[in-house]
Amino acid sequence: MEDTLNNSRLLSMVIIILQISYVLSFLLLIYRDDIYGKFVICTLINTVSLLLSMYNLKIKSNKRLILLFITMFEIVSTVYIYMIPEAGVPALITL
Repeated sequence: MEDTLNNSRLLSMVIIILQISYVLSFLLLIYRDDIYGKFVICTLINTVSLLLSMYNLKIKSNKRLILLFITMFEIVSTVYIYMIPEAGVPALITL
């Protein structure tokens, strides 16, 4: 039981660190001209965070749902920022 508790805390801390790194990478890379690089970095962080959050649901951690919702919000915001056109301005990344 103690090992599961320690593993869930460690996993929660890793997810929180990934979410903080997403916000910092978005804020620090906002002035770079390489749109595709920023998109790839944000997508990789979101994907790893989502996978860990899904695994965290199996462990039954206390913060599992809030971490999953924050990860989902980050994914939606990444898609909105980079892939959806706005007010006649074309999307930054087109498929």
